[in-house]
Amino acid sequence: MILKDDTRLDLHIHSTASDGTYTPEKIVEEALRKGIGLISLTDHDAIKNVKEIEKIAKDKGVAFLPGIEISSTLDRELFHILAYGTDNTNKELLDLLEHNTYLLEKKDDDSIKYLIEKGYDIDYSKYEKYEQDNTRGGWKALNFLIDEKLCVDVKDYFTRLFCEENGIKFPEFTHTEKVIEIVKKANGIPVLAHPYYSKDDTPVYDKLDKFLKLGIEGIECFHPHHSKEITQLCLEWCNKNNLIITAGSDFHGGFIEDRSMGNPKAAIKDVNLGKLQERII
Repeated sequence: MILKDDTRLDLHIHSTASDGTYTPEKIVEEALRKGIGLISLTDHDAIKNVKEIEKIAKDKGVAFLPGIEISSTLDRELFHILAYGTDNTNKELLDLLEHNTYLLEKKDDDSIKYLIEKGYDIDYSKYEKYEQDNTRGGWKALNFLIDEKLCVDVKDYFTRLFCEENGIKFPEFTHTEKVIEIVKKANGIPVLAHPYYSKDDTPVYDKLDKFLKLGIEGIECFHPHHSKEITQLCLEWCNKNNLIITAGSDFHGGFIEDRSMGNPKAAIKDVNLGKLQERII
């Protein structure tokens, strides 16, 4: 599909299939309201809503790029790989997504058990019976703790409960290089999501060079957590290495209220879609 240079885009959006609060239909409606002509659904380790939103976007005249945000581990740190245009029938890819989902769900269960050991007044059997309402966003353990008045919101969860001080860490996911390899085997294009999501003093070129050696094909340069300086350095690095440049809001609907679809504001002329252009529906 040929898009105009001034077409606005957002290639990092979450739905009720992972931790977002918007259904596919509501996402497309919001894109139309914001004047965004190209979107991508990138749920965490999930493809459940891809086909549905693809159909709705097509019917409403919004260009769509299928995506997934896949969890990976590198040097004991969590990194997300945006996998665009993958063959979602590929067995190795599906096995990876299933494994990651298992690890995330186990992390939920283990976190609750650990908090009980730490003395929190939690009934584990009540947690086991708890049914997650996907329209709330987030995940089972978080919403259970909120409903039990043991946690206020996602920020409180990560700063006070789910933190290294409590001995709770993210699971050890598949190595980033292997994830990139699997994405490519599934005919997808791997892009590093928000390389500076959290505080990190590593020089941009040093950090991105490491991912280039692992086979990454693009960088999400525009992201709400990136300063203007970080964005500019990421852009310069991508241009130097002739890599794909993307922009995403990391939109989660009402779950993370300070992120809005289409922010940071970017258009086709501001990015470099490269091979992604061929995967747009």
